[in-house]
Amino acid sequence: ESGEQIGTLGLGIDISDRVRTEAELQESRNLLQSVLDAIPVRVFWKDTNSVYLGSNKLFAQDAKVKSSKQLIGKTDADFYPNEAEAYRLDDKTVIESGKSKLNFEEQQTTPDGSPMWLRTSKIPLRNVAGEIVGVLGTYDDITERKQAEIELRESKNRLELAFQVAN
Repeated sequence: ESGEQIGTLGLGIDISDRVRTEAELQESRNLLQSVLDAIPVRVFWKDTNSVYLGSNKLFAQDAKVKSSKQLIGKTDADFYPNEAEAYRLDDKTVIESGKSKLNFEEQQTTPDGSPMWLRTSKIPLRNVAGEIVGVLGTYDDITERKQAEIELRESKNRLELAFQVAN
């Protein structure tokens, strides 16, 4: 009643389970990133506005950034300005239709200006409720194969021309 302090009240909460759960979650994320970085294809994921949420190391290397974290919050316009609109339209089609677009070939100009051929797949990225929250994409670099196909076609054309001239 006099306002005089007569003691101290303390409250303790055991957060051991929370700390353990957070550590397990971080370990699971690290394992998933290790798996993504180990596979021999490029992997990326974006939100419904085609803004990057993450990628694996190979994709980051193609984008000429040191870490996939440097992609987060950026768009294709930041890395592939020549193809950005086409990529955004592909993403939009997959997101709006809810249907995957698989194994299609496309050409890309890398950030350093080099041409590159890709075999790409995009699928809708869904949350646990099944709602589409973005797009997950993968691609293989098929540049060497495409160049070999072009050289083979040109050789065939030269051979056919030589055969026609000889007859």
